[in-house]
Amino acid sequence: MKKVILGCLCLGMLASCNVKNSDEYKALQAERDSLLQVSSKGQSDVSDLMAMINQVEENFAQIKEAEKYLTIESKSKGEMSSDTKSRITDNFQMINEILKKNKADIETLNKKLKNAGGQSAQLKQTVERLTAELEQRSAAITELREALTVRDAQIASLTGEVEKLNTNVEDLSNKNVEQSNKIKEQEKALNTGYYIFGTSKELKEAKVVTGGFISSPKILKESIDKSTFIKIDIRDVKEIPVYAKKAKVLSDQPKDSYTIAKDANSQVVIKINDYKRFWSLGQFLIIQVD
Repeated sequence: MKKVILGCLCLGMLASCNVKNSDEYKALQAERDSLLQVSSKGQSDVSDLMAMINQVEENFAQIKEAEKYLTIESKSKGEMSSDTKSRITDNFQMINEILKKNKADIETLNKKLKNAGGQSAQLKQTVERLTAELEQRSAAITELREALTVRDAQIASLTGEVEKLNTNVEDLSNKNVEQSNKIKEQEKALNTGYYIFGTSKELKEAKVVTGGFISSPKILKESIDKSTFIKIDIRDVKEIPVYAKKAKVLSDQPKDSYTIAKDANSQVVIKINDYKRFWSLGQFLIIQVD
C-alpha cells in the first residue's frame, strides 16, 4: 500500500514539474511578474506624491508657528534686545528657505499634473490649494516684515529677498491659472458636438451629403464646414428636436444609444440615452428629415 501511495506522489511531482516546464506555464508566470512590476511602480509613484504633499503641508505648519512669534514681536513696544533681533532674523531666514522649498515642490507637483493630462481632478485641486497657501504665507510674511522694519532697521535687510520670493510666487500662481485654463479648454473641446438637420436637398446644398434616390446618401466628411452646424456641449444636450414628421440619422451614432420619439405635436425628437456612447464615433450628427 505504501508503495502505491509513494508511486502516486512521484507521479504528481512529475506532472507538476512538466507543467512548470511547459511554455504555457512560463508565459503565465512572465505575465504575472510583469503585472506585479507595473502595480509596484504605480504604488511607488503614489507614495512619492503623497510624501511630497505631506512635506509641503508640514512646512506650512512650521511657518505658521514662526509667524506667531513674529506677530507677537511686531506688536511689542520699546527697543529690541540683541537676542530678539537675532531670533527674528533667524526666523525670517528659516521661513524664506521653507517657502523656497515649498515653491520648488509645488512646481514639481504642477509638472506631475501636466503629465497627467488634466485627468487627475484631485491632484489639480491639491496643487491649487497649496499654491493659494503659498501666496497667503508669503503675503503674511511681507506684512510682518514691514511691521518689524518699523522697530529695527536690521530687519529691513531682508526686504530684497522677501520681495523676490513674492515675485516668484506670483509667477507660479500665474502659471497655475494658465494651466488650469488650458485644461478647461481641452475639456470643453472634448465635450463639443455639432449637429445639423434638413431635407436631402438642404443637406446636399450645405455640402454635407451626396447621393440619394438610387444610391444611399454619403456623408462628405472631408468637406464638412462646422459653421453650418449647431454647436453644443454634449454633456448638456439630451434631446434634439428636428421639427419634422419623419427623420433618420445618417451619421455613425450607435443605434442603441438613442431613440427616435415624437413630441406632443407628433414631430420627431432625437432622444440621447447614453451621450458618451452616442458621440463615441465622431463629433458630427447629421439628420435627414422629410
